[in-house]
This record gives sequence, structure tokens and C-alpha cells, in this order.
Amino acid sequence: MKRIITLVLIMTLVLSVNGLVLGQELSGDDILDKVEASIDAQSSKVKLRMELYDKSGSKRKRKLEAFTKDGEYDKALIRFLAPASVEDTAFLSQEKNSDDEDMYLYMPALGNVRKIAGSQKNGSFVGTDFSYNDLSILGGGNYKEDYKATILKENNKEYLLRLVPTDEEIEYKFVKMWVQKSNWFPTKLKFYDEEGKLYKELISEDIKEKSGYWTAEKMTMKDLQADSKTILYLDEITYDLDLNDRIFTVRYLRR
Repeated sequence: MKRIITLVLIMTLVLSVNGLVLGQELSGDDILDKVEASIDAQSSKVKLRMELYDKSGSKRKRKLEAFTKDGEYDKALIRFLAPASVEDTAFLSQEKNSDDEDMYLYMPALGNVRKIAGSQKNGSFVGTDFSYNDLSILGGGNYKEDYKATILKENNKEYLLRLVPTDEEIEYKFVKMWVQKSNWFPTKLKFYDEEGKLYKELISEDIKEKSGYWTAEKMTMKDLQADSKTILYLDEITYDLDLNDRIFTVRYLRR
């Protein structure tokens, strides 16, 4: 993975309105360019509510905040605020260069910071239905660095793309992505496992324009094989803040 844009960014899958391009011949990679170009907030601060459901329907709740900042390298930090059992658990991603990205997890109960190794990036992100690598996909980060896209279908309202990973660390065989033509917002993604079986599904809802950016206020990731799901609700978001770089350091994880 080259860079990760966090859970926050996920909620913020922000798109600037680039206008319609109906009638214009586009390739799959051109559409990925449109999606990426539309996610142009330089920074963000977000508060979220999270609900986790297992296959019995049992529900757990979480609250978290996240910060993102683009620059020479992209950075993101997520910190859980509640309940007490996960309070202060924090995750940091730092893009080292276009070909690599460091991820760290701080667990207060253990009192140490753990670096996420390459193979572990496909594991569950703090017990949710998102993997660490999903955060990059959902954020709409460097799609073209991680995937090769082709157009499967097109109608007046949307494109259906097939994304095949070019990054060896991504465990999916391929991903299907539905992209709205009106604002280049990816409203649905389906993830297929290494055997080509449908694995997960992400739905974005309540898409609204905030401070000039299109934002999903609700996102649901379902693990269709485990029959579980994680729902994210956006409570607050502020774009283009002047965030201090020290927020995005390993030392700040322990604050």
C-alpha cells in the first residue's frame, strides 16, 4: 500500500464537483483519476460513531475522532474516545513514499506501540469489519497506484468498474465499484476474496455537500462471509484546518 487515508477520510470521501462528462470517452483509469482528484481536502478533523454487529445481531458502540493531512506524504491518525474498554486506542499511518506506508497501533492496555507488518494489513482494524488496507480503499486514496480499473457497465447515472490490485499486499482478487457521474462519488464497493467469492460490501448513504466537498454521513461495511457489519455515522467534520505535524507521530499516539 502506498498510502492510507483513514476511517475519517472514509466518512469524508469528499468529492469536489467536477461536473458531468457524459458523452466523453473515459477509461477505467480516467474515472479513478476523477475520483481521486475530487478528494482534495488538504486536511480534516472528524468525529464519528461506530456500531458493530455480529451474526447474532448483538451490537457494540464506539466513538472516535480522526485527523488527516495531505502534503509531501499523507498522514492520518484515529483515536477511540469511548467506551472505556477501548478509550485511547490509537492508529497512525504515515506514507513514507509512493511505494510504502508505515502503520502503527497503540493499545493502552498493553502500553506499547505495535507496527503493523505487511501481511497484517489485511487483518481486522480493531475488531471492525474494515481491514487496515480497506481504509485506503475507502478513503479513495491512490487508487491508480494500487489498482488497474476497467469499465464493466455504464448508464446515464453511474459507472461500474472492476478494480484488480496491482499491490501484492492487497488480499482481494478484485473489487467492483459503482461511481456516480454527477459527483464522482463511489456509492458502493464489493470485495471478492482470493477465490473470487464475494467477501465484503460497502454502502455509502446520506451523501451531502459540506464546505464544498461531498461527504457520506453513513457508511456500512458488511462481512458477508462472517455475517457481521460495521456502521459509521458522521457527527462532525471540519475541512482544511492548519493541523500540526506532531499529531501524526508515534510519540503522539501515547498522549
